[in-house]
Amino acid sequence: MKPKILAIVGPTASGKTSLGIDIAKKFHGEIISVDSRQIYRGMNVGTAKPEGEWIETDIEKGGSINQLFGARRTFLVEGIPHWGIDLIDPDTSYSVAEFKTYVQTKIQEIVLRGHLPILVGGTGFWLKVIIDNLDLTQTPADEGLRSQLETRTLGDLFHEYKQLDPLGAEFIDKQNKRRLVRALEVTKLTGKPFSEQQTVGESLYEVLQIGLSILREVLNERIDIRVDEMIACGLIDEVRSLKDRYGCEVESMTGIGYQQICRFLSGEQKLCEAIEEVKNDTHQYAKRQMTWFKRDERIMWIEPGQSIDQLVREFLK
Repeated sequence: MKPKILAIVGPTASGKTSLGIDIAKKFHGEIISVDSRQIYRGMNVGTAKPEGEWIETDIEKGGSINQLFGARRTFLVEGIPHWGIDLIDPDTSYSVAEFKTYVQTKIQEIVLRGHLPILVGGTGFWLKVIIDNLDLTQTPADEGLRSQLETRTLGDLFHEYKQLDPLGAEFIDKQNKRRLVRALEVTKLTGKPFSEQQTVGESLYEVLQIGLSILREVLNERIDIRVDEMIACGLIDEVRSLKDRYGCEVESMTGIGYQQICRFLSGEQKLCEAIEEVKNDTHQYAKRQMTWFKRDERIMWIEPGQSIDQLVREFLK
């Protein structure tokens, strides 16, 4: 019998985090964040990490061997364990394949504890890799080609990728330089579009996917309020600290919010212009997220505030 897992998906600022916590409290759940930005330590305000606390936990029976080497810390938000947060430093390379392995291990541990694994996030490709057990391309890296690609701008990389793989370009995170470089690298080395090189494997889980649907005007307003709150809560100081330590060229700092504030701190644009750009870029990102998720007919869509208790209860029978 396959383990049952719940996935709460949707665009940024749609209310996924609060819904996930609510369901976790009612159904003995533990949350796995599926967000390609929240994996970075020290990047808290700009990635909208939930506020919580790290606690030391005992080594558990059947737990991962990593627990013997200091990996016994749990991030609690309103008493609910959250995984997938603060996995690496901002200057550390991390692949979706590594994340897939991490999440599969966490799901196994959560199930052994008799709890419900709840995936919560808006990074569509990472969610698909886990839910559909995608067999990722094994094309080895070409350091020469990769170095050449990494010297180019995001816009230039995306323009070429769109020409070589139009379908893949519709859904790739065009602000993620590492993803663009890898997609172009594989496409050029194999002569086949990157989007055609991920095959669906045997399903490992029984999954209930819940999507949060929200009117675009309402969502954009929420996004604008969130960005203003980020500024008020110290985003500029956070970016300044990260910039001093890691610079603005590492992949983690190319995300929305970080790149714009980096340009402000470097004197390249005014703060009001940077903030407006963060809002507009986030609007566009949310639109791409919805385009991605709407392709999956398995997702059950609800409006924010709508109860899913009965859906979850029936699923867990």
